[in-house]
Amino acid sequence: MTEIDISSVPFGEHDGKPVTLWTIMRQTTLGPVTLSMTDFGATIQRLILPDAKGTPTDIALGYDTLAEYVTCDTYFGATVGRYGNRIRAGHVMLDGNSTQLDLNEGHNHLHGGRRGFDKVVWAGAPTVEGDGLSFQLTSPDGDMGYPGKLEIIVTYRLTAQGGLDVDMTATTDRTTICNVVQHSLWNLGGHAAGHVRDHVAQLAAGFVTPVDDDLIPTGEVCRVDGTPFDFGTAKPIGRDMSALTAAGYDHNLVLGLLDAEGWRDCADVLCPANGLGFRLRTDQPAVQFYAGTYLTPDVVGKGNVPYQANAGFALETQIFPDSPHHAHFPQAILRSHDTYRHRMAYSFYHAGPASTQA
Repeated sequence: MTEIDISSVPFGEHDGKPVTLWTIMRQTTLGPVTLSMTDFGATIQRLILPDAKGTPTDIALGYDTLAEYVTCDTYFGATVGRYGNRIRAGHVMLDGNSTQLDLNEGHNHLHGGRRGFDKVVWAGAPTVEGDGLSFQLTSPDGDMGYPGKLEIIVTYRLTAQGGLDVDMTATTDRTTICNVVQHSLWNLGGHAAGHVRDHVAQLAAGFVTPVDDDLIPTGEVCRVDGTPFDFGTAKPIGRDMSALTAAGYDHNLVLGLLDAEGWRDCADVLCPANGLGFRLRTDQPAVQFYAGTYLTPDVVGKGNVPYQANAGFALETQIFPDSPHHAHFPQAILRSHDTYRHRMAYSFYHAGPASTQA
């Protein structure tokens, strides 16, 4: 294998369009890293890295076939939008105009609607630099109820150090809302390793936005100190899970201030069993921490593996959910003269394996 190698194979057809599975392999200081993505949903299908013992480990929950991605409602690995997360009643007021979005989670709007960015074919290609994959999509005016034509480019790059950088940009010809989310579920022990309750996580979030029974923020912004949402000191994901409702961790956590270079610390997560971890930074104000509570063995992933509850966790950096209904939340309004920008940087590392019980 050369230092960087990019290849592609047919992955089926959707809505009369061919779908491609792209693979980029790179020799890094961490070891050989492989990223596979499909242009259906600009979706991460697998991410293989060496653990602390050098064992290749696929950490991304996902599926083997296009048909499974088409019919699933798990959003594994997808680039989600136009507005990731939930909007109550799918109702938005923009410049005094009432906008009704598609309702696809009961009486609410979730992740862009029934045919969001995760359910359409993007235009994929290697980056000009040859270090990653770039996906482009045009979301037309009125798509799932959203006003304005949105042009979006999402780029995934493997770094020389074995990291993964995600860069999203979008422009519109009419005022709209835009909050594009990367929705991978990770298991650093391997996608087939079982649960992530023993993963040790530290989150750079001092506040949480409590939710109602629909998992939509109430508008409150509360400190996490002394609650199950307090990950200021590293702890196993499962340690305080029994103190939560049946929904478990599926909440918006508020990150700290931007540094001088425009980044916020977000998370540090380690799998003690194999010593593989990552640190995540972003430029977004919050992160949705989801611990895979709703997964069941009926969700069968790659290699015919049933994904049980807590089989993976997601860290979806974002603008706050339901922001159009809470003026004190950061807003997702995008106007024709502005450019939407969303950056994420995963830095993977090795630590000595240890024994930690959830």
